[in-house]
Amino acid sequence: MAWPAGALSDRIGRRGLIAAAWLIYALCYAGFAVATSAIWVVPLWIAYGTYYALSEGVGKALVADMAPTELRATAFGILNSVQGVMILPASVIAGLLWSLIAPPAPFWFGAACAGAAVVLLLTTVHPAKGK
Repeated sequence: MAWPAGALSDRIGRRGLIAAAWLIYALCYAGFAVATSAIWVVPLWIAYGTYYALSEGVGKALVADMAPTELRATAFGILNSVQGVMILPASVIAGLLWSLIAPPAPFWFGAACAGAAVVLLLTTVHPAKGK
């Protein structure tokens, strides 16, 4: 899915595909929150893989589109640094929600964060290239 998603983003733009990917993520996490049977694990993981394939390469292409040429490596360094630094607090929050509230809580939180990210993406990110 990643290769076709990249090709599609070259034709139609990146923001819409990333927004779609994050909506798929939100739906997957909501699905994990409400799943009452293990039968849902396989289709939800397949959908989650679709989110990942849509977002990973296309997101990096958006960074490349938006960063000035002379700062492109810096932009990728910042992206990877922020992602790496945020993994620990995200994991701690998920663990606390799971332990102190209920196992579905971190999934609802993740779904809500993804939904908020879609709104922020579509209202604040306006790339000069890549639509």
